[in-house]
Parts: sequence; structure tokens; C-alpha cells
Amino acid sequence: MIAKIKTRTDFGGIVNYANDQKNKKKCAILLAHEGVCAINNKTIADSFQIQASMRQKVKSPVKHVSLAFSSQDISRFPDNEEGDALMVEIAKKWMEQMGIRNTQYIIARHHDTKHPHCHLVFNRIDNDGNLISDSNERIRNIKVCRALTKEYGLYFAPKNSKARNKSRLRPYQLRKYNLRSVTLDTLAVSRSWNDFLGILKGQDIDIRFNRADNSDKIRGISFCQNEYSIAGSKLDRDLSFNSLCTILGNVASELIVQPHQAITSGGGGGTNNEQGWRDDKDKDNQRNEPFYKSSKRRR
Repeated sequence: MIAKIKTRTDFGGIVNYANDQKNKKKCAILLAHEGVCAINNKTIADSFQIQASMRQKVKSPVKHVSLAFSSQDISRFPDNEEGDALMVEIAKKWMEQMGIRNTQYIIARHHDTKHPHCHLVFNRIDNDGNLISDSNERIRNIKVCRALTKEYGLYFAPKNSKARNKSRLRPYQLRKYNLRSVTLDTLAVSRSWNDFLGILKGQDIDIRFNRADNSDKIRGISFCQNEYSIAGSKLDRDLSFNSLCTILGNVASELIVQPHQAITSGGGGGTNNEQGWRDDKDKDNQRNEPFYKSSKRRR
């Protein structure tokens, strides 16, 4: 099970897409709804918009989620009331565990692909006029999808099942892909910095915390594997130092200095080439070598 989340500005277009019952290929069926007038798509969109008007400063009040299940699970979601009910049950649990409560939504099933899937549209402005936060939703979504997949005994796809064209990647792209995949998987199952660092160490991935010159303040983080390093912010936006602190909490000072870690001085913990990679052949000088080389100003 995977969930793809997108933020939109207009309810009308996304409601027409999710609940397009005129399209014979989609064969869309409105399975469930809450807080909207479901006479037709226009009344649904109008219901969403009226509630969103309570927070007019929010420019993107629409969330569109595609919940997709593996083709291996077709037998679990037959095209009948039983299959539809299970899909709605899982969609509602996904919302609950993602913190999406007390708001309007619709759930519509499509039949235009081999794998079972449905579309969820919900209002970020809840019934009391509060904004539903989408902070760190990517990481939370990974955790929730895995938990629900396990809870309902659904098919677990291999980690690299999406990488069908890995053989076509260039060496630096392949290194980055593999490192990103392992690091994000580790983050999804980590609840603290201790968990995160420990699991990565077992995968032969080292971490460097980078600080500004003449300061003890940590400004960035880099991940190192097989003599290559890359800044977390270049690897994925959820792997930047600030994002990791938001997810895992603040780093204790005694946790930073470890034999498998290093603190380097520099501007942000990255590299200055396009790919974000650099050779670490001279490991003896890594503690004093900045990841960013200061550029000379013209006078």
C-alpha cells in the first residue's frame, strides 16, 4: 500500500477528477463522504469551498491523496460491497493515523488500473476552522502505510521494486539512489537519533555534523558511504539537518562526537559540485577539511 499526497488550490477540478462518473474507463464510484452535500460534484466542491472560506489566508486548502494497493492484493478488494468496505476502512484509518480528523472528505474508487486504488479528497480547514497541519507528512505517510500494510496483511513490495531502470543510472546517480533509499527507510523506522545513527552504522553509513567556522552550532549534516559524501539536503529535503531535528528531536552534544562520526567546519554540510559528491580519499584530514570551500570575493 502506498499513498501519494498532493496539495491543491481548487476543489472543483480535483473533485471532478476523483468522482468522474462519466468517464467509462475510470468507472468512479463515490464510496464514502463526510460533511459535504453529495448531490453532484458541484455541490461537493461548493461544500468544501464554503468551509475553506473560514481561513481565507490559506491559499492551498485542498489535499488529494491516491491510495494504491498492489496488484497482488486484487483478491482482497473485489469489485463488490465487501471490497469497497475494506478500502473505505483502510482509507479512514490512514486519515486517523495521519491526524486528519473533524473535517470534510470524499473517497472515490477508480477502476482504470490493474491495481486496486481509490482517491481521497479532504479539506485542510476542519469543521472548527482550524488548519490541519501537513508538517513532515511524507515521513509520517511512509510509517502509516507500512503499519497498515502489516496490520491488514497486504503485500509488501521489495525495497527496490521501483528501480526498474537502475542499470541505466550513471555511477554517481546509482550511489545517490542507493544511499537515499537506505537512509529514508531508516528514518521511517527511527524514533530517535540513537535509533537513526545506530541503524545507519549497521549499514556502513557514517554521518558528519557540519558547523560554521568559529562556532559550535551545527549547521548541516552529511551522509558518507564507500568513500563518498553527500549533504543531507542534497539527498532529500527530509534529510536536511533541520528536518531531521524536527522528526527526531534535538541532538544531544554527547551524541554528536562518536568514533563513526565527525564534525567539520563549513557553510552548510554539502559539496560545491552539481551532484553533491566528493571523494574522501584522505580520511585523516576529514575533521579539518571543510565541505564547502569559501569563494574568493572580487575587490
